Amino acid sequence: MSGLGRIALLATLAASPALAQDTTKVTLKSVGRILGVFDAESGLALEGADVIDRIGGIALRTQRSGLVGLAGFANQHDSAVVTVRKIGYADTTFLAMTGASDTVPMQVFLRHVTTLDSMIVTAKEVEHMPLYLRDYEERTRDAKATGAKLVAPLEMRKNDGRKLWDFLRSKGIANNLSRCGRVGVYLNGVPYRPTAVAPGSPGIPDDDVDQYDAVVFYTGAQMPMEFRRTGAGCAALLLYGRGK
Repeated sequence: MSGLGRIALLATLAASPALAQDTTKVTLKSVGRILGVFDAESGLALEGADVIDRIGGIALRTQRSGLVGLAGFANQHDSAVVTVRKIGYADTTFLAMTGASDTVPMQVFLRHVTTLDSMIVTAKEVEHMPLYLRDYEERTRDAKATGAKLVAPLEMRKNDGRKLWDFLRSKGIANNLSRCGRVGVYLNGVPYRPTAVAPGSPGIPDDDVDQYDAVVFYTGAQMPMEFRRTGAGCAALLLYGRGK
């Protein structure tokens, strides 16, 4: 089926009772923006793909049609951070616009992976956002008052494969770090002293962007007092993720 044909199908199915928990009539408002998950090679709908709200922490699963509604997803500025997962496919994370005017169905294509790392997934991990990302979301709400510079999960995933220090330079953060005599680095809210430091950096971990999910950068007089008390100096770099 062509892309236009699939979009027409999604729009038709958006009002289908198959997306509801009962047989009552479903409205577009109650379902929210429709997300369709498909196999990148065959174009076939993928049933049983987990669609995870990275802000609100809830997880839904696609129906046989590959569809799911995003009405219950938490949002900031009419956008939600969404991760789509399915066994045998590469995960993908993206920003979905969920405002009142965002009614065009979305398509997501998952590609097969040849091998999968061994892992154990519990119901708690699927249903709840990691605490370190909850801290990141809290700080985004205060960004205007604190002057924080934010790098969201979607932007991080677009730069997987790059070195963290190189990525920070491309975002203009590294210039501010280099001008500071002392920079505080924090991993998931805790002072962090990496075992390996990126060459030419003021204490930045010599890691890949893949190791982290988000970044918050504070500098100047608006930097929160919690970092001044821990000796951050004139700048604080908050990293959220696994690290090394």
